[in-house]
Amino acid sequence: MSLAVSAAASLELTLTGHAVVRDGALVPARTSAPAPADPAAAVMAEHMRNHPEETFREWLLAVREQEFVAVYGGLSARQLVRRQDRRVLGAFGSIRYPVTDLAVLVALRERLAAALTQDRNSNERIAALITVLHHAGLRSVMSHSADTAAAESRFVAIAEGQGPAAALAETVRDTVAALAAVIAEPAL
Repeated sequence: MSLAVSAAASLELTLTGHAVVRDGALVPARTSAPAPADPAAAVMAEHMRNHPEETFREWLLAVREQEFVAVYGGLSARQLVRRQDRRVLGAFGSIRYPVTDLAVLVALRERLAAALTQDRNSNERIAALITVLHHAGLRSVMSHSADTAAAESRFVAIAEGQGPAAALAETVRDTVAALAAVIAEPAL
């Protein structure tokens, strides 16, 4: 999940002109624009500026936890989720963020479902979100009303489409797979 958040923040940077895709690689844009308003995108932008020699994959891995915390902080500030500390097996600390306003979640799922069921172009942000969900293996968060064969075909078409999201999709997919392999290796 944290890599999906990191990838989404990277795409936000391309949509706001703070980064560009050049020859299939994400690079910081040469701009004197103020820091991005989105907290997760601001974390990524700062890391990119401080470590321009790193690859997109390295950027994704380096800031994923910071961005995850920034996103949940923003959602908490808007009262869309609430922080819930708990203990697992009585010893291990765990944090959950249950949704407090289901209407916002339902509305987002409806917008995503509409993009998949209507034969028209979705906006760049919805296309970027669909691309991240697809390549991070998070299709299951979508509304079940978007599970038709036509919607699935449209989902893949948008995710594999054009633009910055599609250009970075392979790196997102490969990074998620590499991290999953690293996590699974001790279990083998």
